[in-house]
Formats: sequence, structure tokens, C-alpha cells
Amino acid sequence: MARGKVALCAQRDCLANPVLLGLPDERLDGQDWLVAFDDAERARREIACDAEVVEVWVASCDDIEPINLAATIKAERPDVVVCMLTDQGSGSLRSRTSASGVDALLTRQAFVARYRARKARAAEQRRALSHLGLPATQDAGRTVQEAGLPSASEVGEGAGAACSDAPSPAAKALLLPVVGGSGGVGKSTVAVLAALACRGRGLRTVLLDFDLQFGDAADLLGIEDAQRLDELVAAPERLAALPCAPGRLAVIAPPAHIDAAEAVVAGAAPVLDWLSEHFDVVVANTGAAWAEQHAVLLERAAKVLFLVDQRPGSLRACRHALDLCGRCGIATSPFQFVLNRCSKGSTFTSIDLSCALGGARVSELRDGGAMVEELLAAGLAQELFESGNPLIATVESLVDLVLPPSMAACSPAPAESSRKQPLFKLKSRRQRRAACL
Repeated sequence: MARGKVALCAQRDCLANPVLLGLPDERLDGQDWLVAFDDAERARREIACDAEVVEVWVASCDDIEPINLAATIKAERPDVVVCMLTDQGSGSLRSRTSASGVDALLTRQAFVARYRARKARAAEQRRALSHLGLPATQDAGRTVQEAGLPSASEVGEGAGAACSDAPSPAAKALLLPVVGGSGGVGKSTVAVLAALACRGRGLRTVLLDFDLQFGDAADLLGIEDAQRLDELVAAPERLAALPCAPGRLAVIAPPAHIDAAEAVVAGAAPVLDWLSEHFDVVVANTGAAWAEQHAVLLERAAKVLFLVDQRPGSLRACRHALDLCGRCGIATSPFQFVLNRCSKGSTFTSIDLSCALGGARVSELRDGGAMVEELLAAGLAQELFESGNPLIATVESLVDLVLPPSMAACSPAPAESSRKQPLFKLKSRRQRRAACL
């Protein structure tokens, strides 16, 4: 679960009898991650000044129309996710919801699923905090420092000059997951290149490979000694060794063994919190199969790159994934749809995809040709980024599109020294890699 609390606005009868909300046998006042309101004015006043509230569910209200309450809360707290419950999905209500900035409409089924998922993740985070040495009864909204992870000063002491310019604990990174409805759409490639683009803008950047079973982002960069996520979950003090200065790129690899993936998801939240406080941008690669780790990222993300490629099956998979998000109550408003591998003779254009997705905004990434696969297979992602390949310019434009203006305007910082080798050695290096497989 994302750190913080959820506010539920509902009529007093609903709060006293949760079965009216589709939640039989639940005690709403017994959830440490949930705060309930039956008065609209009080809800507005307290949510406006309570930074711990990161999400709001508006079910019903005695003294104001729910859509008006939801819209007002969103206007006063644009940083929180605001969802509204409805038993009717009329086009008029959807239009009003969209125009007011409310993030999502939840059916009764989607609300129940979202409630149960939030409750389960709160329990998972309590177990993770207990694993880090805190009592299991600790509030799931405790800060990273309280969870036993290194503070900003401890990072400076532990990592030396690499983290001497670390942001203050109040900093909040942009979490940028790269997702797709199916495999093979280019998630790893785009995640790696987007991370390099963010680093080139002088941003403290970490590339988190959250494809917990088959992630290969570190291999694409030619990094053989990247810290692994399961190691960081088990020993949080290792986070202090990550380079978090401008011009450096930190890389976190997935577990070395597939069977460790499920256990890592439960303990990943405190690590994500620490990364959020010490970096400007966290670019997260994801796997093809949608699972719990997707929800962990999407519920925290300010922006999401959703990739579709030129295959009709990729578009169908995209629709299935969006349907899943709707049923689980995951807001899709942060999604930036991206059509990959575009060329003059492509099957689809961004206009085609936009029409298929009901008018959603779609960006295009140009097809980089065989050079992309050749350089990435050899672990030469940095060389690809510097090559002038047609793909690179569109990736950089995409990054500028999703970064906040203050980040996009950052001046480039000197990049870390790379192990760049002349391209005429590419063939022999690839042969050496192939011989080891």
C-alpha cells in the first residue's frame, strides 16, 4: 500500500452499517489506514490540511451532492487521488466526473476490490515494517526514518561524496512506471532510455527493475554488479550505497531467483519510500504479467508510460489491462499512452490508437531499427543513447512531456564516466556474451 491514509466520505448510516457499502463483517473504525467522514464540511477542512491523506473515496453525503464534494476536494488537494462511488455509469456522470478532475468512478464491485486490496497492502506493509525491526502494530503510515531506513545524514555518512548533494527528507520523487498490456512492447528499452534521459537533465535518477522475474535492465546497460531488490529489502542499510548525485544513474536489479519475487513485493514499500525521498525520478520497469507489483507502483505513480506496439494483440491486451484497472479502482488519468515502433509503413498511428482508446492522448516513438537490438544485446545502452538513433529523440521528447516543468527545465549535468567502447568491438563483445549463455 502507498504510504498514507485513505479518507472515506459517506452517510452516517453507511459508516455504521458497512454492509450498505458492500462491506459486510467490516469495522471501518478499526482500520488504521482509513479515516471516515459523515460531514462534508468537516471532510473538506480536515482533508485539506492532512498531508497523510493520499486518497479519497466519496460514497455519499447528506448535505451536498457527492460529485460536488469530490470535485471540491480534488480542487483543494490536487495531489490526492479522488474516486467516487456510483451505481450508475451514465455518460452524463462520467462527463461531469472527467470535467471536474475526479480521478475515477468506482462501481460497487470496484470499490469493494479496492478496499480489500488497500487493507491487504496495509497488512503487508505492517509485516514489512516488522521485518525491519518494528513492532507489527506500527502504523502503516510511518515515515521511512521510523521504519529503520537510513536518514539523509546517515546516507551522507555511509556513501561519502556520492550522496553529499542528496535532497532533503521532504523531497518527493516522480515515480514513472513503464507498463504494457503484453510482453515485447519495449518496456525495458524505454525504461532504460528514459532513465538515461532523466540523468542527462541533471536529475537524481534511479532505474528500478520491477520485472521481478525476468527483468534485464541492468544487462542492457552492461552492469553486472547492480544491487538487487531482494537484497535491499532484506538489508535496507545497503540503500545508502546507491549513487544519488546528479549525473549518476543508480540501478536496482530484480531478484536473482524467480521464486523470490512474491516475497519481495510485500517488502518493497519501505524501499520505494526511501527512493522517493532521496531521488528526483524513479523510473520503474515492469513485467508483462499484471500482478500485485503493478498495483504497488500504479497507486503511487504521478505519471505512467503505457506502451502499445504495432501488433493488434498489443492493443487488445491494453484494453484488458485498462479494464482490470477500472475493476480494481486504479486511476488511469496519469497514464500517458505511447505507440512504439512507429515508421512510415506502420500498421497503426497515434491517431488510430487514440481513436481506439476513446480519444486518449497518445505519443509516438520512432522505430530505431536493428541497431537498437544489437546495441542493447551487447549491454551498450549508453552508446545507443549517444548514437543519434531515431528512437532517442522521441524518447527525450516523451520524457520532457511527462516531467514536471521544474524538472524538464533542469540543465544537463556531467554524466558519470561510462565504459564506452568503440563500436567496431561490438561483434566480439556480442560473441563473448553469446558464448556464456
